[in-house]
Amino acid sequence: MGKNVIIVGGGFVGISVAKKLANTSFKVTIVDRTNHHLFQPLLYQVATAALSPGDIATP
Repeated sequence: MGKNVIIVGGGFVGISVAKKLANTSFKVTIVDRTNHHLFQPLLYQVATAALSPGDIATP
C-alpha cells in the first residue's frame, strides 16, 4: 500500500485529483463539509423547475 493522500474539498478540483489518483498506489481520502457533490452550474435550472434537485446533487 502506498502513501495516504488527503484532499481537502470535494469540488471540481478535489474530485478531479481523486479520479486521477484512483488507480495508483495512493490511498485517497476526500474531506468536505458535505457528503455529496453539488453541480453548481445547473442551480439555475433547479430554480426554474427545469431539473429536480436530485438531478444535480446525490447524497
